[in-house]
This record gives sequence, structure tokens and C-alpha cells, in this order.
Amino acid sequence: MRMTHDEINVKHARTGFRDETGEWYQLDNAAIIMPAISNVRNTSLFRMAVTLDHPVRLDDLNTALERVAKRFPYYMVELRRGFFWYYFQPLKEPIKAVSDLGWPCMGYNMHKRGAPLLRVRVAGARIAFEFSHILADGAGGGCFLTATLIEYFKERGIVATPPSPTCDVSAPPDPEEYEDAYHRFYKPRIPIPGPLPRAYHLSSKLLPVGQCRAITGIVVADDLVALAKARKVSVTEFLTAVYLDSLIELRTVQVQAGARRLSPYVSLEVPVNLRRFYKTKSLRNFSLFVLPTIDTRLGTWTLDELAAYVHHYMGIENDERRIATQISRNAGGGRKLVVRLIPLFIKNFFAKILYVALGEGLISGILSNLGTIQMPEELAPHLERFDFLGAPSSTLKTFAALCTWKGKTHIAFGSQAQSRELERLFFKRLVALGLRVEVSSNM
Repeated sequence: MRMTHDEINVKHARTGFRDETGEWYQLDNAAIIMPAISNVRNTSLFRMAVTLDHPVRLDDLNTALERVAKRFPYYMVELRRGFFWYYFQPLKEPIKAVSDLGWPCMGYNMHKRGAPLLRVRVAGARIAFEFSHILADGAGGGCFLTATLIEYFKERGIVATPPSPTCDVSAPPDPEEYEDAYHRFYKPRIPIPGPLPRAYHLSSKLLPVGQCRAITGIVVADDLVALAKARKVSVTEFLTAVYLDSLIELRTVQVQAGARRLSPYVSLEVPVNLRRFYKTKSLRNFSLFVLPTIDTRLGTWTLDELAAYVHHYMGIENDERRIATQISRNAGGGRKLVVRLIPLFIKNFFAKILYVALGEGLISGILSNLGTIQMPEELAPHLERFDFLGAPSSTLKTFAALCTWKGKTHIAFGSQAQSRELERLFFKRLVALGLRVEVSSNM
């Protein structure tokens, strides 16, 4: 009997297997390109850090990690290379917390045999969780972080109620947690998105290999919301407009200085959590993006005009029907038999080309908003600060991420660029609008 569309989707969404070689997992649709494009600069690591109200007790943290590892076996894996595809194999050694010295999200090689795809780093009262995007997105990383904090504080005599079964180490892992949700919600005969133009990129020289600067601006969340509401837009839309405005000014300065062959398009990637549209428990990658883009040849824009443009653009593109076209493009190609039978070394060659053509070549920067952090109320008094930093990129050079906790929004720019001009222009605009911005840097 011929399989139904839903049955085919369930088959393709399955990532966990057990055969004569033992247990192993497939990469999800968003992850399959990452081994080909990851290197010493583009490490694929994003960072979620929490500062406690006391110095971290390493023994208690490692005890907590032992319990949490059993709850998330699909995260306790290393990357292996097959003839046709990469795959995940369970780690032989449990992960342990390490010192958080050096640069964030750097000094990492996912191809190293036995290397975990997440690491937990400690410095003083801070615990930093760094996840490879090959493993999960911010939703999955946040769930692992929450479960670890619950188990850590349990060692300290503070019992907290898990906010969901996925954060409860006493609950068995649900196979849906490690499904490839892109394939699960793939729709046949949906057209793919049209072509987009190459975008303007920052021209700054890069920092030395292995360095990643983090500049964080802290603002009062209510004041930021008020600025956005005054323009009838969301916080994400407002900050996207500020980011675009800063990029446009940088490009204008370069043009006035005689720079040629700069793309006239300034574009920002704004990730979208697809769990808003599709019901899934998946803790792997399940996000796509919208790309508000400005053609600078059309004339100048005020910040308010940019905010209105971004608001309407995202209102159109941040829609399940539009998102479905991206899923159709990304998941549809991997289902073709001819693609599946191409040897891995050839796939890797074309993956790098496609990543430029359909990925970073189309964007000038990234703005990722994790939103307001949700934690069990029993833990909240002991958690002073959260920070979120995106994965580094030597092409974009600078990228922004933000999160909110206890009435403060932390806007962090990670950068491999020597120039700090983009960050200066961004925060200068916020200050000019009346926001008080507390800025700090790791350099």
C-alpha cells in the first residue's frame, strides 16, 4: 500500500536509530550544512550564560550535568563522518564543566573525534552554555540550561518545579524531542522562495584568529518597550530598524570615501521560532528567518520610516504560508534520491557554495531576540543575569542577540571585526532616543 503524505513525513522526521553498530542519530535539515562550513572562525557555537548570586560550586554542577545528560541523550553525541552523510554517535565520556577562560564561542572544532557538541563553562558566579547549532537552536539550548539549573540548585537544597516535562530529568525522553520537525511539517507542491540579491557586508579587517569580541548594552526593558510602542512596532522590529539604520550609515560613509562595488542592498536576518506555527516538542533546530531588506538606491530613510517598513515587511513574511516556502526549499531537496546518493565530499563542496548563495551572501547582519527568560519561580531570586550571544561569522563579522531578565534587556554584539563602529552607531542611536545604555566589553 502506498504511504500517505503524513506517513512519509514521519519517516523522514525520524532521527534516532539503533542497529548492529549501536545507537546513532541523523542530523536535522538545518544542521546538515554546518559541518561543511564550520572552521576555526565559524565555530557554529551560540552562547547562553547565567550569572548566579554565588560562586558556582563545580562539584554540584558536574553532579547535575550527570543527571541531565541521561535526560538528553540526543545532545550527548559527537559528530561522525559517513560515506553519504554526517551522523551523531553517543559520547564515550560524560561532559564536564570547564573553565570559562579565553574568548566566547571560540577555540572549538566539531570535527575532533570525541568532541562534545555542547560545552559548559564556568567563571566565578557565571555558567555559560555553548551549543553547536548543529545540535539545537535557542529553544533547545534554553531547555537544557533550565534543566541543569534545576538539578544544580537541587544539590544546593533548593527544589524547583520544572516548567515542562522536557525540563524534568525524571521524565523519559520523548522521541518527538529529537525529531526533524522540518521534515515533519513539509508540504508537497509548495513553491520555493524567489531569488534574493546579494547584500552589503562590513568591510572591516578581522580580529586575529580565535578572538571574538562581545560588547553588551544593558537597557531598562520597559523604556525600550515604550520606544517601540511609540512607533506601533514590537521591540524586535524597532531594534531591527535601528540595526538597519546603523548599517546604512556605515555603507554611506564608505561610498562617500570612494568605495565601489558595494551591494546597494542592506538586509538583516531575523530568526523565527517555528514552534509558533507548528506543534512539536522538537528540541533540535526548528527556526527559519525573515529578511527585511533596504535598497539604498531608493533614497534616504528616517528611523521611524524604517521601523514602519520593518513592521509591515515582517507582518507579511512572518506568516506560516510564507515560512512553508522556506521549508519546501530546504527539506524538499534532501528528499531527492539523487541528492541522497551523492558522496559526502561532493556534498560538502556544493554546501559551501549554497551557503553563500542562499545564506550569508544575502544578509548584512543578524538580530536574534530570545525574548524574556522564563525560569521556575523558586530559582529566580538566585539568578542575577542572563546573556545571549549568537554564533560567530567571519563573513558578517558582527551579529547581535538579546534577551530580557528581571526588567533589563541585554543587547550583545559578538564580533570578529576590528572596527567597533557598528556597535557605536547602534547604541548611539538608542542614547539619542533617551535610553540609558550601560555598555561593557570583554576586551
